Amino acid sequence: MFDMSQWYIRLGNWAFNLVLLNLLWVLFSISGLLIAGLFPATAAMFAVLKQMIMEDEDTAIIKSFWNHFKSEFIMSNLIGYLMIMVGFILYLDIRVLQQMDNGILQLALASATVVIGILYLLSLLYIFPIFVHFDLKLLKYPFHAVILAVAKPFYTIFLLALLAVVAYAYMVIPALILVFGISLAAYFMTKVASHSFPRKEKASHAELSL
Repeated sequence: MFDMSQWYIRLGNWAFNLVLLNLLWVLFSISGLLIAGLFPATAAMFAVLKQMIMEDEDTAIIKSFWNHFKSEFIMSNLIGYLMIMVGFILYLDIRVLQQMDNGILQLALASATVVIGILYLLSLLYIFPIFVHFDLKLLKYPFHAVILAVAKPFYTIFLLALLAVVAYAYMVIPALILVFGISLAAYFMTKVASHSFPRKEKASHAELSL
């Protein structure tokens, strides 16, 4: 027989964990003056979410967050600033293309930039879920993020739909931003991505199931 009280307890525990994770993310990001703390805090949040979803939903949130923040500090910053650099290069490409005369070359370059830009944006959906699950070399993370986004189109579309719902909910009820912030979107990103991952801590490159 279905026990409603257990369902309410699990839902309340889930919501509390997301609120706590968002608070930790904000505090640890600020502690590093954003420049040094943003990406380690983001990686720590995704790592804890992975534990909640794939291993134990009752994981020790604060202890686990702190441990991952420390252990992934350098690598997560490298990943984060690598993605920022790629995005900045794409932005510069767009500005250069705007200054070019219309023609076949401009059209070809613009088309290539649009495709690369879309792939870049899609890679942002999976970069941190992949980072906290797989032990890869630095440049392999964005590569596999793109591959996962393209190889699993239904998951990607479903994830985009979920994020659109979250964004809509935040617009309708702005107070939710203060309560859940980034953690709700990160939860769905981790949940969807986890369906393509082997249930194993820091899996190797060869185990990436695409």
